[in-house]
Amino acid sequence: MGQGTDHRSYEGPAGGWGSVRSLARKSTDEHAVSAAVHELPRQNKPGGFMCVSCAWAKPVPPRPAEFCENGAKATFAELTGRRVERAFFEKHTVSELLGWADYDLEHEGRLTEPMRYDPASDRYVPVEWSEAFAAIGAQLKSLDPESVVFYASGRASLETSYMYQLFARLYGSNNLPDSSNMCHESTSVALPESIGVPIGTVRLDDFAASDGIFFFGQNVGTNSPRMLHQLQEARERGVPIVTFNPLRERGLEAFVNPQSPLQMLTNRPTTISSQYHQVRAGGDIAALMGMCKAVIAADDAVVAAGGRRILDTAFIEEHTHGFEDFAAMVRDADWAEIERESGLARSALEEAAATYMACDRVIGIYGMGLTQHRLGVDNVQMFVNLLLLRGNIGRPGAGICPVRGHSNVQG
Repeated sequence: MGQGTDHRSYEGPAGGWGSVRSLARKSTDEHAVSAAVHELPRQNKPGGFMCVSCAWAKPVPPRPAEFCENGAKATFAELTGRRVERAFFEKHTVSELLGWADYDLEHEGRLTEPMRYDPASDRYVPVEWSEAFAAIGAQLKSLDPESVVFYASGRASLETSYMYQLFARLYGSNNLPDSSNMCHESTSVALPESIGVPIGTVRLDDFAASDGIFFFGQNVGTNSPRMLHQLQEARERGVPIVTFNPLRERGLEAFVNPQSPLQMLTNRPTTISSQYHQVRAGGDIAALMGMCKAVIAADDAVVAAGGRRILDTAFIEEHTHGFEDFAAMVRDADWAEIERESGLARSALEEAAATYMACDRVIGIYGMGLTQHRLGVDNVQMFVNLLLLRGNIGRPGAGICPVRGHSNVQG
């Protein structure tokens, strides 16, 4: 079982006609064409429903089609016409199904009734709803509420997660981990220690005011394609977007907006990243160290020459602590080691730093490339340090922007 291993090189842009054709195939495959026609116009809209694909913010007013390819596919999966009835489980044992790929299991479709595992036959067997609820209730009543964990997948909607949390708290438990914990737990540790809040400081409106955007560890075209609208608008007004990513992710290279008739007719993409640095996997701290070293060295040079400071010294003095120790560590860092650990040349890091220093309002964006890492907390805090050097926290058009992967993260 499985999807196969057909991997082909793709040189085209993200979005465009490829996305449209892919959606047509997916809606047909899920037997969800009619449902999709009625429901997609309501996706991420007031009075409609939240996408279960990602947590990217919804603009006001919304676009006519306020969904991306991934979000629409997730909706097709929710609206699938495929059904898994009891005959399926009569045919397949659980031991057999354990060998199936996750994709193939989901592709069979939706359950039509509650199922219970029967060890004697190694199969799932149907039970009545009343029996299922009674069994769940009896089990919960037999346990200490503080010993029970209520886990939610990222595929659970915001509304479902909200009701699930209410149920857990009525039961007496506050143990509510979800898949977002695994994705961004290091954010929830790093940011309170660094800036006093556990979430990003950027609002959607800040993208229109920013004059520089820096990416680390986030594949936007794969994980949050609706962000491409804000990035496209930024690039079209000349904002530099500097990307650090081991992979050359197509969404951060070129994008054809499916909602732009002109781009769809001409197939002429917007170039998203003005610089693309393929940092070594795990080398983000070294790359950030190199940028900080270049910024502080440039500031030292203008101080010696009596010029205008590059560092925001007023911000540093009023809103930060430990700068002198940090600056000493950065000055002592060896460029050869930085190059070796980051996988990038000194000239590339100095080029990125020069772009950073030329911007007055910088947004720093990161994803799980920084957080799902043994040094995830250090990764995030080093990125914050770079932003603090020039006061890029707590003002319009600037700040730290962790991109969460699940719409139910705020459930």
